[in-house]
Amino acid sequence: MGDLTFYTVTYNVATRSPKQPLEDLLQWNGRTEYQLPDFCLFGFQEIKAQPQNLLLDSIFDDPWTAALRDVLSGYNYVKIRTVKMVGLLLNVFCKRKHVPLLKEMESSETRTGLLGLWGNKGAVSFSFKIYGATICCVNCHFAAHEEYLKHRINDFHTIIESQQFGSSKKTILNHDYVFWFGDLNFRLDHSKLKSAEEIASQVNNVNSSLRNAVTLTNIWVQDELSSVMQKSKAFQGFFEPLPMFPPTYRYIFGSSSYDLKRRPAWTDRILYKTIDPSNEKYILEVLSYKFIESIKLSDHRPVYSETSVQICSEENFNDVDQPVIFQPINTWQLETENEINLQIKEYIPWANDWIGVFNEKYTSLDDYLSYVYLPLETIEREETNNEYRRFDNMTSMCRVKFLPEVFSDGSKRVCLKFSETMVLNPGSYRLIYFSSVNNSVLAVSNPFIATKQTCALNTSHEFGW
Repeated sequence: MGDLTFYTVTYNVATRSPKQPLEDLLQWNGRTEYQLPDFCLFGFQEIKAQPQNLLLDSIFDDPWTAALRDVLSGYNYVKIRTVKMVGLLLNVFCKRKHVPLLKEMESSETRTGLLGLWGNKGAVSFSFKIYGATICCVNCHFAAHEEYLKHRINDFHTIIESQQFGSSKKTILNHDYVFWFGDLNFRLDHSKLKSAEEIASQVNNVNSSLRNAVTLTNIWVQDELSSVMQKSKAFQGFFEPLPMFPPTYRYIFGSSSYDLKRRPAWTDRILYKTIDPSNEKYILEVLSYKFIESIKLSDHRPVYSETSVQICSEENFNDVDQPVIFQPINTWQLETENEINLQIKEYIPWANDWIGVFNEKYTSLDDYLSYVYLPLETIEREETNNEYRRFDNMTSMCRVKFLPEVFSDGSKRVCLKFSETMVLNPGSYRLIYFSSVNNSVLAVSNPFIATKQTCALNTSHEFGW
């Protein structure tokens, strides 16, 4: 049993590009590597979504994702998934050490804008399993404008009812832990302070060091989302700490002053849910919940939280039983075929499982340099010496070979042969094995060096994947 920490940011960027450094999004205050969070979740809304941007973003990282990767790569994080829908963007990063244990990775999206036809409003989600716990991250943008409270409530229920993950059709609410964040757009009712000027005056008249929802009681009691949750109209079973920061919308661009064309409100929020709040096995503790005043690109302010979740795995974090293990790769010769060995336990390699070649210091699971699908056939172990013939005599469809060696734990040694085109340049690389059955990472190899041949080798035999 142990804890994983999550750092979550939500920011409505109002179509702005990340022109200032994004270090301020990481409120880590010079922490050591050990103190950094295990996972980072970033939800952006109103990303620029013109047709030319959509085309480019389908090929390359969008500017916000690229800027995040530049910053987080310095902390040894890997981007495990980007989910994008028009103006909505969700990025999930984790420490490199967790990559081999990522299981059942699935994404989903729901469009609620223009009767569900346009994705300017709605939600994008990412579901995964780590150390036996299921996690769901939801980045949303609900209907805007004060008069559309019912639309916001309907947006929540539409998303909950429409999204399912994997072959099990798991819903958002079926996960052990749910992180729901975004521009929820809930405003203030008109019970007390009714004008933007009144609200702004109330905020500005409180000492900045004390300016939070507790000291702004007259404003906070008007918060629509709190009322909706109390009446179980939406987000039933979710919880949120009291926001200890002033309303995050609407500011004058580049300024610390509110734009009085809109009534200030806490539109940008982070909520949580555990599958069974009464069960001590599922504990989520919120360590901080704040806004970032220094980032003024938008008419919103970013909001971030840090949380710790309890993982009830029977396995030690550092001793997880992996179904696939890469044996050490001692040499990799360029311009020739290479064989590697896997140790596989209680797992059958499936057609369409694939192995990607990555730079040693890869920063995204999307950044494979080349890849190969496992074949449609395998050679099973038989009791004839002829079966263990070299790959040179194998048919092109048979590139996975179960060898006679069986380890003490019952696992088998499997040999794979790679063509000469898998790695083209000298350097340091890793292999990553992905399961096609449940979208999981099953193994990550140790780094290996690819070098040019030092002597002439016979590479005339044709072998391709």
